[in-house]
Amino acid sequence: MEIFRAVGEFESQESVLLIWPIVPFATPELNLDRCSVEVVQALEGEVKIMICCYDEDVKRRAIGELSEHNIDVASIQFSLFPSIIFYPRDFGAEVMVGNQGGRKRVDFRFDMYGYYAEEDELSQLLREFGQFHGKQARIDNTTYSTLISEGGDREFNGKGTMMAVRETEIDKRNPDKTFHEVESELKKIFNLDQIIWLPQGSYDDEYSFMGPIPSDNGSFGSYRSATANGHIDEICRFTDENTILIAHVTDEEASLSKLHALNKERLDQAYETIHSAKNHEGKPYRVLKMPVPEPIYIDLFPEDDAYQMLWGDENKDEVGGVLMDGTAFPEAPINVLPAMSYCNFLIANNVVVAQKYYEEGLSQKMKEKDEVALQVLQTAFPGKRIVQINALALNIYGGGIHCHTRNIPSKLTIEGE
Repeated sequence: MEIFRAVGEFESQESVLLIWPIVPFATPELNLDRCSVEVVQALEGEVKIMICCYDEDVKRRAIGELSEHNIDVASIQFSLFPSIIFYPRDFGAEVMVGNQGGRKRVDFRFDMYGYYAEEDELSQLLREFGQFHGKQARIDNTTYSTLISEGGDREFNGKGTMMAVRETEIDKRNPDKTFHEVESELKKIFNLDQIIWLPQGSYDDEYSFMGPIPSDNGSFGSYRSATANGHIDEICRFTDENTILIAHVTDEEASLSKLHALNKERLDQAYETIHSAKNHEGKPYRVLKMPVPEPIYIDLFPEDDAYQMLWGDENKDEVGGVLMDGTAFPEAPINVLPAMSYCNFLIANNVVVAQKYYEEGLSQKMKEKDEVALQVLQTAFPGKRIVQINALALNIYGGGIHCHTRNIPSKLTIEGE
């Protein structure tokens, strides 16, 4: 009987799929196509690249943008699937590898990150994407789970350990199940020895309609642009089987920023959890601290696609014009905080595709943090090529480069094949 295991992203990868955004711009200043082109450029020569497009029009635009940047589109596998969400990390194929050369997909239930019901048309459509992606990668063998879960909240070290956010997996996605039921099923499905449970995700990554958040002046006059509602890949990652990278807020940062202070409380709890954890050999993990970006707040207007995706009239009506804290649904323009993170990077064989934020006119502190983030990644991935991309256009929809992509691991090569 073949034994399957979950694979660390730092292990050998066969392909990477990304979903091309339907529109080229999130706002007049934030270019989505540019982000996608730069991700593809970074991946060229490292893995097979798969690009999924909403329809033929989006495919033509994607091919045009890639060709304009001298990318060999003939080497890319294109497909069509009508997804308006471009984060296949969460609903794409979660593939395990077997010790006899097989591969198997794990199929989870899906409820649009807790924003919609599982029976909603969009939830059902994206549930189907995992099977579609699996077939594109020639993987039909499937195990079905009774759990609601997304790929962005599952981190594996390839040696029987998984990390996830406890509040997300139990309280937010599976409130009808006990902690024991959720943990037992995850261990069984992924053949795990242990799960390291971080208590909560970041403050930035809470449910978008909870209410106002701190603005740059400290008053509560801003909002989350969009979120994945509690994913671990915003704050904590495995970089090899024995190393964990975690976002960190200093005491000084917390003293100067209410936003940083709210995040520090959660990140310190997460740090204590992984600091006391033991690896598959019973030894402590090597822990690297990653800075959190300085916040960039953006005004969204009704003509912006990023506004309509979350803050349009349809969602206003859906929540009855009132947010969870009882405050009124905000009127345009809305000042929002994108889902910024240095932890939302993609590992694809010999390259790490990471996020950066500094541009001319921004604070020197932002530039310094970009450089520190690069140094941390160089320490975590010696010998790998680190490519930093300004991903703010992706972040404003609630995710980043890691969310925008989905790896398919290489199968184990059996001697004689």
